[in-house]
Amino acid sequence: MKMRIIHIVESFAGGVYDFLSNLISNLSEYEHWIIYGRRKNTPIDFKEDFPLGTKFIFWKSAIRNINPKRDFKAFFELLNILKRIKNVNVLHLHSSKAGFLGRLAAKILGLSDKVIYTSHGASFLRKDISKWKLKQFIYLEKIAAKFGGKVVACSRSEAQEFIKYGISADYVYNGIDCKIVNFPNERKNFKTKLIIIGTIGRITYQKNPSLFNKIAQYFLGDPKIKFLWIGDGELRKELYSPNIEVTGWLSRDETYSYLDILDIYLSTSLWEGLPLSVLQAMCKGKPLVLSDCVGNKDLVESYINGFLYKKEDEAIKYIKQLIDDIDLRRVLGKGSLNIVKNKFSMDKMITRYKKLYNNLN
Repeated sequence: MKMRIIHIVESFAGGVYDFLSNLISNLSEYEHWIIYGRRKNTPIDFKEDFPLGTKFIFWKSAIRNINPKRDFKAFFELLNILKRIKNVNVLHLHSSKAGFLGRLAAKILGLSDKVIYTSHGASFLRKDISKWKLKQFIYLEKIAAKFGGKVVACSRSEAQEFIKYGISADYVYNGIDCKIVNFPNERKNFKTKLIIIGTIGRITYQKNPSLFNKIAQYFLGDPKIKFLWIGDGELRKELYSPNIEVTGWLSRDETYSYLDILDIYLSTSLWEGLPLSVLQAMCKGKPLVLSDCVGNKDLVESYINGFLYKKEDEAIKYIKQLIDDIDLRRVLGKGSLNIVKNKFSMDKMITRYKKLYNNLN
């Protein structure tokens, strides 16, 4: 009988969605169930991105923000769903809301010793909340940790943040299969003599589009330099500098096509778990200029594959250095490809999760 793994995920979209699709597609020897919530950017045809036989249960009461009434309802809905599932070998909880409600449900059902919780960017890392709310998130994580289960962050720096608050945590680096990112299919044939600095992501406070816009404005006087934001989002109006192009939402293949034309990958994020978008850029052999935040700092080795910066002027300095030195761009790009293959491969991630799952069974 196959090992039965139940994934619980409120945030069934974006990077968490891609992570789950990759994980489950590479662990087809197990039986996977996904209890999922919907978000605006949850793909309509999401079942096509998962192996045949994956079972899906809609968790209709789950929402992102804390709402006692809705969360109470979501908890009992989840509890009733789990009661109906027999022979659970592993409960893998994804993101903070599922992490809290899932661990509470597991405690009640006697399943705490089967729980793995992966936060994909812990809620207490957020920079868009008050100090009071931050303390609330830390408190909730500490309570949930007492329910049992194993915290498995997706980067070393994220695990260290849990440990800083007295919560025991391990980590498994997110992995990627560069063969898929670089697979030669029908893609647009871009030809440009411009230097293009770009990023991938939803245009939200977390990704700090305001800083991206400021950096782009510094280079307005040079017509040979262009900035590209691959994605869309609610803060699109903050990217108003004339030298920025915003692509809007793209398919996965279209995203990879646009990555091909980047000369430099820039991240202005305020916090991360471990960004798959940067791993994709590394697969494409791009030099990195990343904000020095949790998640990003695991991906850069200075002067090997790029640079970390703390302030706007540092980012501009590194970008200018790369613009002026094509050989440095090539060297750092090769460094990115070597690092992602050696440290962040899909095989390494899958091996670690197999070991974790088997240890719980």
